[in-house]
Amino acid sequence: MDDIKPSKSTKISEIDFKDFIKIISFSTLGICIFFFPVIINKQLIFPIFFITDLVYLKYEQFVYICVVVFIALLSIKQIGKNEKDLIDKIDITLKLVSLLILIILITKHEFIFFKDEDLVQIMKESIFKITILLPISSLFLPFLLDYGLLYLFDCFFSRFTKRFFRVSGKNILIFLIFFFVDSFLGFYVVYKLYKEGKLRKNECINAVLNYPVLNFSLVIYISTQLKINFITLVICYLFIFAITNIIICRIYPIKNKQKTFFVKNKYKEKSCRKNKFKMAISLYLQNKEGKNIFKNILNYFNEVINIASNIIPILLISFLFTDILIRNDNIINTLSNLYSMFFEKLKMPYYDYISKSITLGFFNQIYSIEALNNAITFVSRLIIAIIIICQGISFTTNIVFIRLNMRFITYKDILVVYIEKILIMSLIIFLIYYFYLGFSA
Repeated sequence: MDDIKPSKSTKISEIDFKDFIKIISFSTLGICIFFFPVIINKQLIFPIFFITDLVYLKYEQFVYICVVVFIALLSIKQIGKNEKDLIDKIDITLKLVSLLILIILITKHEFIFFKDEDLVQIMKESIFKITILLPISSLFLPFLLDYGLLYLFDCFFSRFTKRFFRVSGKNILIFLIFFFVDSFLGFYVVYKLYKEGKLRKNECINAVLNYPVLNFSLVIYISTQLKINFITLVICYLFIFAITNIIICRIYPIKNKQKTFFVKNKYKEKSCRKNKFKMAISLYLQNKEGKNIFKNILNYFNEVINIASNIIPILLISFLFTDILIRNDNIINTLSNLYSMFFEKLKMPYYDYISKSITLGFFNQIYSIEALNNAITFVSRLIIAIIIICQGISFTTNIVFIRLNMRFITYKDILVVYIEKILIMSLIIFLIYYFYLGFSA
């Protein structure tokens, strides 16, 4: 990433006032919709969640029917293909099974397939996010991604992010989407930026595997359930998250990934020492594509609908598979024992709870909250909460998205990064824990 000096040909005084107002107003609207909470009905809520909740309450059944129709049409389209290989046949079978599961969910008879009530609730929330939150968010995403905000983050933060995390400044915006909104929206933003040549391949892989932390509302829930001060929890987990990412970006496999763009376009990554705001606006105006805002929004919406229609069948099957596995105590205990041996060697407190939370978290981070226990010590509760929030890789979230949209990320990469994250987080927590013991003695 190059350091540049503001060009004389791009002075702020030369910028058309209408363009300047459009940049500021559209970017501000995007920030307010996704990141700025407001008080509605005496509750503090982000506007994007307020809008999606309204749609969910009024049109829940209609949305589910639309999803059933989309998946049915996709299945019919694949069945109608003249030549079908083995993968196509498996895909058709999975879509038909998921279609049956979805119909059963709509008719409120979900326990025909599923036995775990908590997992069913998490699955319904995941479907809600993909079928309602993701499409509605796509209507406002252009204001975040297409009107200069990416250049602002690059110009203001690239020197910092490049030095510590070896990524461009726009990755801070991507992380904010993961933290404040939702992981699936974060995955889509990463996919979109990479496909348009605005994010490098190594940044794309790093973002999908390392940034998916539990969102703001779930962090509040965990802090309440475990009786941990919210500010304390946020500071601790952000510290662990930052140190872990500083290390992971410097080791295999992230370090060895190509730093190339998927396609070549006008987008340029720049960082500058002075006049950052002016430079960001000038760079945007030099490279803007002149898209019609309404056509752009429709393109985002159409793309999201197609992605959602393909994700839901795989997501339902992955939850069904997860439900079967977690009901088998032998499998869960065997996997937990692998972690237990490691944490026992480190002499971590309540290593059995920590191990179980990691095991369940691999299937679904939210489900791992079921391993929480208020009877254990404060430090142990804090350790489990940090691991749950930062674990980041799970069978029912990013692995599903990668399977469909980012197949250049191999399962080997996923497994290696997952193990690295667990080991690095554990060792950092181990050092902090024993420092804490020595300080409090």
